[in-house]
Amino acid sequence: MSYNWNFAYVGGVPRVKIATGEDIAHLGELNEKMWTVLSCPVKGLEIDEKSLDYMDTNKDGLVHVSEVVATVEWLKKSLKNLDILTTNPDTIPLAVLNEETEEGQQLLAAAKHILEGLGKADAAEISLADSSSSLESFLNTKLEALKAERAAQTAVEAPFADQTEAVAEAYAALDAKVKDYFLRSRLAGFAAESTAALDVQVAQIEAISAANLTEKTADIAGYPIARITGTTVLPLDAAINPAWAAQWAVVKPFFKEDITEASWAEVGAKLAAFADYNKSLEVSEADIELDEETKSIQLVDKLLHLTRDFYTLVRNYVTFTDFYTPDEKAVFQAGRLYIDQRACDLCVKVADAGAMAAQAANSGMFLVFCDCTNKVLGQTMQIVAALTVGDINNIKVGKNAIFYDRQGNDWDARVTNIIDNPISIKQAFWSPYKKMGNFLEEKIRSMAASKESAITDKATASIDAKADAAAASTAEATTAGAEGSAATAANAKDAGKAAASSFDIAKFAGIFAAIGMAIGFIGSFITAMVTGFLKLTWWQMPLCIIAILLLISGPSMFLAWMKLRKRNISPILNANGWAVNAAAMINTKFGTSLCEIAKFPLSAKMRKQDPFADKSTPWWVYLLWVLVIAVAVVAACWFFKVFEIPYLPASPYGVTPAA
Repeated sequence: MSYNWNFAYVGGVPRVKIATGEDIAHLGELNEKMWTVLSCPVKGLEIDEKSLDYMDTNKDGLVHVSEVVATVEWLKKSLKNLDILTTNPDTIPLAVLNEETEEGQQLLAAAKHILEGLGKADAAEISLADSSSSLESFLNTKLEALKAERAAQTAVEAPFADQTEAVAEAYAALDAKVKDYFLRSRLAGFAAESTAALDVQVAQIEAISAANLTEKTADIAGYPIARITGTTVLPLDAAINPAWAAQWAVVKPFFKEDITEASWAEVGAKLAAFADYNKSLEVSEADIELDEETKSIQLVDKLLHLTRDFYTLVRNYVTFTDFYTPDEKAVFQAGRLYIDQRACDLCVKVADAGAMAAQAANSGMFLVFCDCTNKVLGQTMQIVAALTVGDINNIKVGKNAIFYDRQGNDWDARVTNIIDNPISIKQAFWSPYKKMGNFLEEKIRSMAASKESAITDKATASIDAKADAAAASTAEATTAGAEGSAATAANAKDAGKAAASSFDIAKFAGIFAAIGMAIGFIGSFITAMVTGFLKLTWWQMPLCIIAILLLISGPSMFLAWMKLRKRNISPILNANGWAVNAAAMINTKFGTSLCEIAKFPLSAKMRKQDPFADKSTPWWVYLLWVLVIAVAVVAACWFFKVFEIPYLPASPYGVTPAA
């Protein structure tokens, strides 16, 4: 490396600094291992696609290192000094063109020709708007000439005049049904006994007759287009399936006789020939054979696109300068997502959903995938956004949000998938408790639902049993007589009460015993915990509490710390077709800058303005609670003889804390 490069430690790795035109001019000498990116896609970035397309010389949809270097070499021959690139101008003075090279001379002549055509012969500078409008005019002229040339060579008249398009649409809709009709007819002619089976079935119509038939159009459309009789033609006066009547009305007038398979196919052939003719008239810029004049204008347009956009590409390709510069946005950052009282700036368009799903988790970031819709533009897209601050309590699949693209358009966003990774150490600290709370809440809900179901089933069974018993008693009373039945019923009732009483007592005795044992175990556990805690000296107690908290939250915090250190944007870009050559780390401080949480001023005045706010609790209530808890702790210490309290007698109960 002969050139004296400057380096900076950015995003977790050393990177070369590209700050001057001289740096750009020597990019061909920079070891490829030191480039941050080895290739990037032409589409889907916040940079003019035309600029990237000019650099993509092999038209594979990617811009490779070799193509970036080739662009630099062309710019060196075209411009006197590359410092102008660092200002991203869309207008350049003609004086900056390098008249000492063949490329520069060609560009200067073409630029003057463009300005003359626009009535600016005396202008000393040329803009991107000038070159683009001139190139568009030349290309449109050649496109129209090519269309006229092709139309003159193979002219095909519309077979049905101004109705050709409507007939073609109706024919395409009916084609399969008409061919189905002819096949059914031929099969009925082959086996006459099958005619009824091939025709519409009465049972099919009976099955839908009770419904609103406007909701059964799809079912009706499945019936044959006309009744199957075994004839080899489709009569023009035949009764047509109502679901296809509209299309039939368009096609029918262009047939003079009953339709046969041959006449139907003939119309199809005419429409196909006309469609092929229209397709042959479709031309694009790729079909145009450019002359020297147009090529020269195209080169000027290429130069002006690159003077405006090349340095932006370099800052996001050779280095990730824009990504790591405050108040700047990298070309892969698609916009800002507002969700759950936060604004996320690290939003990337998803080019390949499968590849993104496979690689995104390796980024170590908490990611939300959103389907975005803009009804005004009539477009949809998918983005993935990184949440790098705050909590995730309200982030669920199905949550709605708003996404603003870099042009300021707003899109309705809906969360479709979540990749769960730690957001912060603070969030990781509370995570075990929240998970345990959610687990217990779910278990309690499940148990309550189960108990409710069991009680309902038991009550239902009991009611059914009593109803059956009453019915049996009634039958018995009818047979044995009123007096005997009364005695029997009374005896049965007494026996039922006795059985129920004995059953209930045994059952509830067991339940109470189980509850008592559970309370005993819990009480013993709490007693052991409290007595053990109270044995500690005053300075050991807070240390014990801290140790317990660390025991619960420590593993989660450690894992979060490990993952937060490894957060990396590279897997997300690789999934979008980039070839990222160096890590692009996102530490905690940088992550905080990529996502903002709403911050509100807190004041008592604001609280008073809320007509439904909970009443604030006076300070003396909190003090009273502190005193009550302190007294309870002292009483427990005295009761368990943890230590003697001056001026108080020894505990009369003789309770000794468990060892």
